[in-house]
Amino acid sequence: MKLNFKRLLLITPVALALSTGWQGKAKALQAHRQDTVITNKNLTAGKPLPAFDLQTADGKSIKLSSVKGKMVLVDFWASWCMPCRAAIPHLKELYKAYHAKGFEIMSISIDQNRKAWKNAMLKEAMPWEQGIDKYEDGKDASVMMNALGIQSVPFAIMLDAAGNVVLINPAAADIDTQLKKIFNS
Repeated sequence: MKLNFKRLLLITPVALALSTGWQGKAKALQAHRQDTVITNKNLTAGKPLPAFDLQTADGKSIKLSSVKGKMVLVDFWASWCMPCRAAIPHLKELYKAYHAKGFEIMSISIDQNRKAWKNAMLKEAMPWEQGIDKYEDGKDASVMMNALGIQSVPFAIMLDAAGNVVLINPAAADIDTQLKKIFNS
């Protein structure tokens, strides 16, 4: 039986919420956040991410190295992921507040449908760098998700100015705290 990765990504948060009851929302979200990545040598706090090369909507190449020297939030998302889309307004607030101080966001779509991805980008009007990941034949997860051990989206990685991983799939409050600590000190 072939695993439908998209369906699994949609069902997992709902099943988690239902199984824990709505009262345990914070605890369930923390458990989900921990279960969204498997131990992987390519995603370790204090170490850089592997180099990657993605395509922008207009077909140009985008690399993580293009934002080196800045605090970077690498945001994995998809057009069909409602929690991903729900997080975008907060990311816009952070970008507006900290971009001029040296904060950057790089969103990486795991969409397999480029048209849906482009439409979602237009609708969400995200002012930061956007790239789309590739899929290898027969794989249900994108190349970068496989390389980093990421199991579901939304998923974020915070990098320091040297390009090293600071936070792995942090809650919004943890991102806020980190940015305040860096830029408001």
